[in-house]
Amino acid sequence: MVDRFDDVAVIHTTSDVVPPELRAGVDPPCRTAYLKVHPARARDYVARNEPIWGPPREEVTVTERGVKYLVKPTSGLTVGLFVDMREVRQFVRGSVQGVSVLNLFAYTCSFGVCASIGGAARVVNLDLSRSYLEWGKENYRLNGCVPEDRDFIYGDAFDWLRRFERRQERFDLVIVDPPSFSSTPFSITRDYPRLVASAAAVVAPRGLLLCATNHAQTSERRFDDWLENGLRVASRSGRVVRRWHEPEDDFPVSKGSRPYLKVRAVELD
Repeated sequence: MVDRFDDVAVIHTTSDVVPPELRAGVDPPCRTAYLKVHPARARDYVARNEPIWGPPREEVTVTERGVKYLVKPTSGLTVGLFVDMREVRQFVRGSVQGVSVLNLFAYTCSFGVCASIGGAARVVNLDLSRSYLEWGKENYRLNGCVPEDRDFIYGDAFDWLRRFERRQERFDLVIVDPPSFSSTPFSITRDYPRLVASAAAVVAPRGLLLCATNHAQTSERRFDDWLENGLRVASRSGRVVRRWHEPEDDFPVSKGSRPYLKVRAVELD
């Protein structure tokens, strides 16, 4: 898979052997390319800091539907923006006028940026990485948004959800998009229902819980079961009002496979 950011290609493969015809296959051509190798075991990944061709590009500013993002091709496996989530970002941008938003596992705060541009009354970004939160602040500034330090919270999602619940603090939109593989004790296959329950507890009445995973081994049915189980534990009822997969035009599903991205917007009573 190739992600293109301006004239920089980020090539995701399962092997560090680069076929010679790869460069010719990148269309339109890119001046620079970086290789990210995703092996069977996530901890064995390879993300080269040197480009496999072209001049080094440590930072690239890209624009997606009028919103600017800072991409760092040498930052590891993930470079700052997941392009397969652009339709969900557009939904957030168009759905938050005057409401409060909690963005869990915020990463570089792309959802937070879209919510701020979309006129949200308040956006709280929470992540277990200070460096990603600082990166998120850079994304805010790129778009003329003023990042308030109090709304960029470093910490564990479960811990802060408990705090919000104790304070009776509620949000009109809560975004739950944890990483499929993490260096923390969090396990997506074990902990997702518990995460849904904790997040649902701080969603305001008639608010939205936006849940996502790109865990390819998880089926649609299993993901929906996680959501149902989590809502049951939280004693909340709701209905799915929107569903997304990866965009079909540039993320086609090969024959015999199923979409890997699963996103649900759930309206809670």
